[in-house]
Amino acid sequence: MSAQSNCSTTVWAVNATTIAGSPTGSSGFNSTLLYYPTGILVGTNDSIYVIDYKSSRYRMQLFYPGSQLGTIIINTTSGTALNQFSGITILNMDMSGNIYALDQGNNRVTMWASGASTGIVVAGGNGSGNSLSQLNTPWDFFIEPNTSYIWIADSNNHRIVKWINTSTAILIAGNGTGSQANQFNFPDGLFIDTSDSNTFYVADCYNHRIQKWLYGASSGTTVAGQSGVSGSALNQLYYPYTLTMDMNKSLYIADYSNHRIVVWLLGATSGILIAGTGTHGVLPSQLYNPLYIRFDSTGALIVDDYYNSRVQRFPVICSPNTISSSTTSVLTNSTSIAATLQNTTMAISLTTNSLTTSANNPTTILSASTSIANSVTVSATVSTSPIITPSTTVSASAIGTSSTTGLTSVIATSSPIVTPSTKVSSSAIVTPSTTVSTSPIVTPSPTVSTTAIGISSTIVSTSAIVTPSTTVSTSTKVSTTAIGTSSTIVSTSAIVTPSTTVSTSTVVTTSQKSNSTNTITKLSSARTTSPPSTTYSFATRNLNSKLLVLLFCFIMIFINN
Repeated sequence: MSAQSNCSTTVWAVNATTIAGSPTGSSGFNSTLLYYPTGILVGTNDSIYVIDYKSSRYRMQLFYPGSQLGTIIINTTSGTALNQFSGITILNMDMSGNIYALDQGNNRVTMWASGASTGIVVAGGNGSGNSLSQLNTPWDFFIEPNTSYIWIADSNNHRIVKWINTSTAILIAGNGTGSQANQFNFPDGLFIDTSDSNTFYVADCYNHRIQKWLYGASSGTTVAGQSGVSGSALNQLYYPYTLTMDMNKSLYIADYSNHRIVVWLLGATSGILIAGTGTHGVLPSQLYNPLYIRFDSTGALIVDDYYNSRVQRFPVICSPNTISSSTTSVLTNSTSIAATLQNTTMAISLTTNSLTTSANNPTTILSASTSIANSVTVSATVSTSPIITPSTTVSASAIGTSSTTGLTSVIATSSPIVTPSTKVSSSAIVTPSTTVSTSPIVTPSPTVSTTAIGISSTIVSTSAIVTPSTTVSTSTKVSTTAIGTSSTIVSTSAIVTPSTTVSTSTVVTTSQKSNSTNTITKLSSARTTSPPSTTYSFATRNLNSKLLVLLFCFIMIFINN
């Protein structure tokens, strides 16, 4: 969805959809239920790989989009053999589609090629220990895309190591357990920013903080949470288990014991709650000890809701990269309408200003000065009643402006001017108009005035004066308001403007089709210059009458001579 200007950061729906397991948190070990889901992975076409276990049984299932029926990829038991697991904590995938599993209980990482019945050890596998060739209850790992080096959060050894190959590892960070800047206390989550010279971020779980380390540095900097202090405030964390990062360098953190997902923007001093409520539960808005965070191709947040035995999907409802909006003047020049282009269930409501016209502002929508630019989709009904001009005087900012020929007011109607449609929805009210009349109601169609023209002289013309004005309307508009100059002579007869052309708008002339690909409400933002008024002023008519009298006298004198 292109970007909404008032959406500086991505917003996800508060209520999630369950895409694997039971929506109510029921556990089981069959094709529709999960028991303890300990690892998730987003695969091709947003399919979801889930590994869960029950007692001594392990399995990996594949869930296709729209289906909660899992297909078993790996089905095994607890053990040390290469076709067995002992406490899987996370899954990853390389560029070739090979799946990697962090086998925590066996202190190793194994790679499973597509269709393989056994795995291959690619890191660890030398028993539990603190030498560089060993691991001790590792929790997370990261595969460098270009080198396939494997970074591991070696949790119980309180360090970060990088495996260059199956037999060689190097120490990257950590100096025993503690809360100093060069120490960790059970580092459980790890993310490597390969776009920033392998700067890496560690979820230092028991220190309740996120540490940022420049590659090669001897110590880190706390960028989220408070070192050694747990809590539920948005500037605190409570056992952060895992994390990931987006291209804007915002950190997404699985705040395990706060039962929530928070995002810390670059340089922020507190987080933003994006999933979960802070209390555990089985409602669509709640989580219970979330372990891992992933994103699908739409930016939806995929969460391993561990103790609820399910995988939750929180869809995006507003994103700077996928939502567009326009500041659109519909009722007045200052009314901003924010419109989203995705119809998702929004637990975070997005409100728009009311578009219903009222008697206090009856005709501004037709004003020549009303600017409507760019395309939007308005999901709400704009007007549920006709657009009416109930007043007897229309200001210059409404249907028309003062005539250039000296009229002191524009034509006012005592009967409503009603557009052919009584509401505006996702279809266009008026597509971009090539001409908007700023003169009084008269626009190009033959109009015959049957009004007797009163003049200041003793001669009154009782014949109809045909004016070259034209009018486009949906119906004949009858004005019962007198038109007069600054003089005291006023015609009390109605001016009838029989319409010969029907358009889709009361005041706007022939419209052209919108170029927008959206079905939108759109009026031309361009203001046309006021055309010469085709309703003659009384001063002009008086002059014409006098000239006619003089001409008649001259002709009579010429004949008599």
